[in-house]
Amino acid sequence: MNRGEDFPHIVYTLLVVEKQMSVEEAAAALGMSYASLHSRLIARSPFSADEIQALIRVLPDPRLASYLLDGSVFVAAERIMPPVDHRLANEAVQRGATKVVVEAADILELVDAVLAGGGLDHRHKRLLLKDIVEAERALATLRLQVADA
Repeated sequence: MNRGEDFPHIVYTLLVVEKQMSVEEAAAALGMSYASLHSRLIARSPFSADEIQALIRVLPDPRLASYLLDGSVFVAAERIMPPVDHRLANEAVQRGATKVVVEAADILELVDAVLAGGGLDHRHKRLLLKDIVEAERALATLRLQVADA
């Protein structure tokens, strides 16, 4: 088992491959040197719990929280600041509900294609599980939006 290498790999992907933020900017935002962050990105040294928490604040990508919650009973949801205007709050709930329906429709479309194509293989299973995680996150986010509306 490659203990502790999956999380740094996700962070490496976000910073180096996808360039969501430069490694230098991330290191500065986390209050560490470039060398310290680089050491964590290549899994030479582990991220501390405080560093992970700060990283999620600085780089709010759902893959980070989803990785940490994977295999647990918890689902990551986006915490959205409630709008001051009541009309905007209603629009946010409507957009959230639409996103849930779109995610569910994507799942149904994939299931239909899989069944028409002869069954579920490992590749389809991975795609289906990814879509389900996205739908779960959208539904959990909608729950928070409704509660705050």
